[in-house]
Amino acid sequence: MNEPVLIIETPPEEEKNNLSLTDTLFAWICLISAYLFCRISPVNDSPLGGFLFIVSLFAVSTVFLKIKGASFTPMAVISALSAVILCLGLVLSDNGVIHFFAYTYALVTYLYFVYAAFGNSLKKGFSDLVAIDYFKALFILPFVRFGALFAAVFSNKKGSKAFRRLLIGIGIAIIPTVMVLALLSYDASFNKLIDKIFDFEFGDLWSHFVSICLAFPLSAFGYGLFVSASEKQCEDKITADGCKNTSEKIKIAPLLTVAAATLPILVLYVIFFISQWKYYISGFTGVLPKGFVYSEYAREGFFQLCIVSVINLIIIALVSSFSKRNTKTRSAAAKVICILYAISSLVLIATAIAKLSMYIGIYGLTPLRVYAAWFEVVLAVIFILIILKQFIPRFNVVISSFAVLVVCFALLCVGNIDGCIADYNVDKYLDGSLNSVDIDLLRDLGDSAVPALVRLEEATAGNINSHADAALDLFARWHTEKEEEENIFSYTLPTYRAKALLKERIEEQSYAEKN
Repeated sequence: MNEPVLIIETPPEEEKNNLSLTDTLFAWICLISAYLFCRISPVNDSPLGGFLFIVSLFAVSTVFLKIKGASFTPMAVISALSAVILCLGLVLSDNGVIHFFAYTYALVTYLYFVYAAFGNSLKKGFSDLVAIDYFKALFILPFVRFGALFAAVFSNKKGSKAFRRLLIGIGIAIIPTVMVLALLSYDASFNKLIDKIFDFEFGDLWSHFVSICLAFPLSAFGYGLFVSASEKQCEDKITADGCKNTSEKIKIAPLLTVAAATLPILVLYVIFFISQWKYYISGFTGVLPKGFVYSEYAREGFFQLCIVSVINLIIIALVSSFSKRNTKTRSAAAKVICILYAISSLVLIATAIAKLSMYIGIYGLTPLRVYAAWFEVVLAVIFILIILKQFIPRFNVVISSFAVLVVCFALLCVGNIDGCIADYNVDKYLDGSLNSVDIDLLRDLGDSAVPALVRLEEATAGNINSHADAALDLFARWHTEKEEEENIFSYTLPTYRAKALLKERIEEQSYAEKN
């Protein structure tokens, strides 16, 4: 006769108290980080603050993840490095669009970093399932343990004791810190720097209250991901084998159906290329077609061509996903269809780039023209990768396309694109390639354009057609008026350079007037 086995279940209270000090400290860090995130947002107002926040978030999290036993896979390390590099755009650029997308990418990638650091991935290495890994990191794991934060913050005896000790230490430090601060305030530069650092408008209590309220759900989201990733939750819910089986099951479209659905569009492309041959070839020869002006020629059909390219990308994805490939003939036919669509897209993109290049050569650069050219180049590289995939089956087109997108966006972030636009237009104007320079555009580019405007003013001194001096005066007045409102976290490198150049220019003007 078997003896009864006594099973002792751990009460929920004891399970909460079994939380380590590391868990509790990280929970508090998540809460504080969420509050700081709310204070920094929108990041366009505090780009330096956003950069410091991202770097600190990754640095502190790395320490806690390592203590928790994270292994830091290559994908986790690469994702963290890419986020920090792209966030350099927050301080190297003065462009609000760049700031928004770089900051958003860093935050999304941080969630993937926490997820991947513990070895969570559907497939090891540089997997073509990385998009599903991102999906799990953003939309599944954080909600599995969403309430874990509150247990770690409020129910852990060890953590509560440590937090009380931390508060006592901070309380002891307040008096001597205030005394030292008062003694060092005799220095005007130090006092001014302190004012800039702590200029947070503490009188706006409602804003702080809203930030605190939002911090709880945001921190619960982040800490829930931390706990779920460390415990490898949902590891068996979405798997690589499951994705592979699903991929095989959905390949149900017969070759005849795929051909009937895709070939008519390819025929339309051939007819279109033949009918518009002289019109589009003009972009490569640099000769403007009769009856057109450059702006009309460059813009006509541009957005339609971009949309068609995206549609082609979707068609290629559908053909690759749903067409039957159980024989060599069917597999080869599907590859040929993908190649033809990719080539058609490359022809469309090439003509669009040629037309845009001609337009830029006549009228110079603008942010929209740069974004358009960037988008076209990225699309072209992705279609080239798709063609390579048809000849090299083991080639990972998903991760390669993602890498291309990140690298190309990094070039926008760290390249100070607004400054490059201003320098290009001014240089082309000064060497005679451009008939005029758009001062209003340079003024709209912000502080990044100040160095170019200074060069333009010096090169065209006394030229009544140049309004560079008026634009510089406007920048100088704007910075003077904003001096009291600015804090150190709102600085960027273009802002620092612009203020230094404007200050030097004002001093030179004052010296010239005195003499």
